[in-house]
Amino acid sequence: MFEDENEDDFFNLLDLIDEFKRMESAGQSRFYDLEEFEAISDYFYETGKSQKALEVLEMAIDQHPYASSLQLKKVQYLTSLDKTREASKVLKELEGQVHDYYEMHMARAGLYSKTGNHQKAIEQYRQALAHTEFPEDVYHLLALEYQLIGAYDKALRYLKMSLALYPEDEIALYNLALCYDLLERPEQGIEYLESFIDENPYSEIAWYHLGLMQSKMGDNLQALRSLDYAILIDDYFSAAYYEKARILEQEFRYQEAAETYQATFEYDGASGYGYYKTGLCYLRLGKNQQAEKYLNKAIQEDSELEEAYYELALLKDEQKQWAESLYLINKAVELDPENWEYRHSSAMMHRRAGKLDEAVLIYTKLIEDEYYNASTFTEYAQLLFDMCEFKQGMDVLYQALELIPDSSQLRYQLAGYLYTIEEQDEAAIYLQKAIALDPGGKSFFLALFPWLKKNPSVRLLLGLD
Repeated sequence: MFEDENEDDFFNLLDLIDEFKRMESAGQSRFYDLEEFEAISDYFYETGKSQKALEVLEMAIDQHPYASSLQLKKVQYLTSLDKTREASKVLKELEGQVHDYYEMHMARAGLYSKTGNHQKAIEQYRQALAHTEFPEDVYHLLALEYQLIGAYDKALRYLKMSLALYPEDEIALYNLALCYDLLERPEQGIEYLESFIDENPYSEIAWYHLGLMQSKMGDNLQALRSLDYAILIDDYFSAAYYEKARILEQEFRYQEAAETYQATFEYDGASGYGYYKTGLCYLRLGKNQQAEKYLNKAIQEDSELEEAYYELALLKDEQKQWAESLYLINKAVELDPENWEYRHSSAMMHRRAGKLDEAVLIYTKLIEDEYYNASTFTEYAQLLFDMCEFKQGMDVLYQALELIPDSSQLRYQLAGYLYTIEEQDEAAIYLQKAIALDPGGKSFFLALFPWLKKNPSVRLLLGLD
């Protein structure tokens, strides 16, 4: 809503926009006064339709060719569309013509910022301060420029000045918390926010960021208290619910965490991620039936939530429901093919499901893609031995040692297989090196190859005699 100077009354912005759209679609036009054109263009710009806003502005300039305010808006819109050369050209044409020094400095600053010349943008914003009655807007933009050049102390100074004048600025509070985080000064951040809350006790955003900082300091009980205040002020504040639930998980209070995740559904609507997190909580409580229910809901709500497919796959694998586990793990890998953990688990699941040839292909691809993990090689070798591919299995272990020479796990395993095929001398060399690298691995070795407890050479090297 804004004032109509002719009728000394208010007209409704949405009615104006609807009328403009109807006339445009009908190929009609009428004369709009300067205030109306600015309102229409601002509407499109603020709703993310910068190109449309620019088109409206061109129409406005045709009707009001001497209105410098329209030209300054044009610079702003061109800048937002990355048309910086055009914006710069318009700005130069305005030099000496425009006497609104504030708007000129702001336009120059925005253009300098967009082209990466942040120091010049800062200079222009500083000059704009001398020509405005509302410095909080400039303070915030100055702070953003200082953030972009990594001058977080200076950014904090201007953010605090902005918040002193306009404490409702949620973005300023967010950026302030971010600066304290980047400076690794959570204690100072907590001190400032506590002082801010004393003056603004109903700022749910301040309570929320205070809770985040307290959590980072390890004070989870105080963090939960702060987040509860944020939720009490705004019971639709989903981010506060999620943060509270995350902290409850850290405190092993899984039932409360699950209930907190579910509370968001009432205020923010159901979400795949919320169902997924709830399912994880029930998994950790050992309530697999409830976990499965929520993980399935997660997939129904968000069919591309690979984490939910993965957790369900693990659950079905544990239950030996191979067909379902393989479908689910394949889906997780399909959605996130670069995730090594998913692919590694897929190989193990295929092996347990008796799909040995498929497991071989997955292990082979993992190694081709340079997933050099000792367990991958040892599992792959064991799979080949189970398939009576002894030479190929040994080759895998030798290859692994070349790639991971300091792995005691590989040496213990290779030693065991060499003893098994009665290559005593070579086996002893690998076993000695494995013991030197990790004496604690002796129990691992005997668990893998219990029959070697009777081997005199092994008993001597392991110190069993």
